[in-house]
Amino acid sequence: MSDLGIVGRQNTKQSPEYTAWARRAESLQRRSSKEFSRALDRAKKAVASGRPELAVGWCRYAASVAWFVNPGFFYCHEMEQLLAEIGQKHLRPAPVPRPSAEAPRRFLHVMSTAFESGGHTRAVSRWIEICAQHAYLERHSILISMQGDDPLPVWLRDSAQRTGGEFIEIPSGTSWLQMAAKIRSKALEFDAVVLHTHPNDPLPNLAFHDQAMPVLFFDHADDAFVLGLEAAQVVAELRAVRIDFAARYGSPPAQKVLLPLPLLDDQYALCGKSEARTKLGLPTDAVIALTIGHKLYFTPIPGYSFAAVVQSLCAGNSRVLIVAVGLSESEPFPELAQSMGGRFMPVGRITDRDRLELYYRAADVYMDAYPIGSGTAVLDAALHGLPVQRLFNPYERLMWSDDPGLDSVLRGDSGQDEYVARVLEWLEWPEEKRLELGACFRAAVLRDHCGASWKLKWLEPAVRALKAPSATSRQRTDGEEYPSLMMAGFESCGDWPAGMLVAWAALSGPLPLRIRLSGVLRSIKPLLFDTAGDRNFRKRLLMFMWLVAKCLPDPMRAPMRKIGRAVFKRI
Repeated sequence: MSDLGIVGRQNTKQSPEYTAWARRAESLQRRSSKEFSRALDRAKKAVASGRPELAVGWCRYAASVAWFVNPGFFYCHEMEQLLAEIGQKHLRPAPVPRPSAEAPRRFLHVMSTAFESGGHTRAVSRWIEICAQHAYLERHSILISMQGDDPLPVWLRDSAQRTGGEFIEIPSGTSWLQMAAKIRSKALEFDAVVLHTHPNDPLPNLAFHDQAMPVLFFDHADDAFVLGLEAAQVVAELRAVRIDFAARYGSPPAQKVLLPLPLLDDQYALCGKSEARTKLGLPTDAVIALTIGHKLYFTPIPGYSFAAVVQSLCAGNSRVLIVAVGLSESEPFPELAQSMGGRFMPVGRITDRDRLELYYRAADVYMDAYPIGSGTAVLDAALHGLPVQRLFNPYERLMWSDDPGLDSVLRGDSGQDEYVARVLEWLEWPEEKRLELGACFRAAVLRDHCGASWKLKWLEPAVRALKAPSATSRQRTDGEEYPSLMMAGFESCGDWPAGMLVAWAALSGPLPLRIRLSGVLRSIKPLLFDTAGDRNFRKRLLMFMWLVAKCLPDPMRAPMRKIGRAVFKRI
């Protein structure tokens, strides 16, 4: 953890607003780092006392804390080595694999949990679909370790079966070591493993502690702390900035390759723009700016406010209608829709793909989630032939949607005024000119993210790298400046008290009771009493009830949920 406290300082002359915000961010980061270190110490003691399951649980908890709010580093060699030690001691040695001159044909994609609306789940499906179309001899199987009660996407299972692969789901209630043993034994039936695991998943380090076979880690959460890097020979990064960042901040010596998100050039021949607007009840004579993203991506930071962008666009163009998918009228801008007189339309979360397609077809321009980029959505918009506006801040690049294809057409603007001015310019263009620019974006995405082009240009070199000698990462030197770490992860917490991040970590999946109780006890005071004007009473109380329910026996949780629903109807 040598990177603790190493935070590049750029733009030192900042406004008082930025200074106050930075202090809150650093306070959260210190709390995250402290809690991470405490949990890691508990994990070491559990190993020393012969309780490996408890030790893995503490590592899971620590990684959850670091995932929710970045503690100042993105990787912990000490924790990965501790997990490897547990795996080496408690799992059977793997047979030495036979060297092969042939390219891998049997792939096992390992996931923690699959979600119907999860971007990383779609990435796995698209990856396999592309290989099914352009590599007929390959077989791709999927193993999911912690699905729990979450519904399993049917389309994900179909992707694996389309290549003749298997779909393996580890039953709920399996211990950490049993899950790791299952993954390890199953993986030996394949030529290579691709990890799509969550950042707080300790299983890769347990199962592949000795790197007994070729493992590629797909770093889909490239702005967060992650576990599992030392289990892989090759780490595939979505963005070039993350390769550079990993080298500067002391990641493990696995070889780094660039592997942009895989996409499918789906043709949803539903209707044209006019018919799409009619179906959605949108005005046919407006110019529509569309944005899509989780509501947390729109949390304002000093100098960047989506509400201010909306106000400026409405003031600059009397015909503009801004449609926001993922935002509701109550969150995160409860009064914005009303104050804009109907020209800002938050439509909430949309999971129906055909309905989402209508919004893409109805739009004239696309704005990436602001100020935190939503990579998959902006690429989908470009595939639909829309001009896409992104934010680019050279000082906080981990937060924006860097992409080699999109950057080759047009890089986003770094300032809010410039960002608004470019969108207003596009809105004034004749439709033919917008379509021309949109076609350039579409061609760039087809070239770097779709079909045989993506496989030949990006995936095959990444797979070949599994057989090449690992290249040692360039180590960071003291005094080398780089974008501030405190931004990563903090944007999702806004003005929450520090104890809330501990509470979230205690809710992060299968954890022993003593760890859940520890999280509750360390969360109560900051969760309930550090209330200085943060307007989070409802969230605090709901989270507290979740925490209490998490520590109750299963038969008592249902009544607790009913009580919670009854209480919140009156708040």
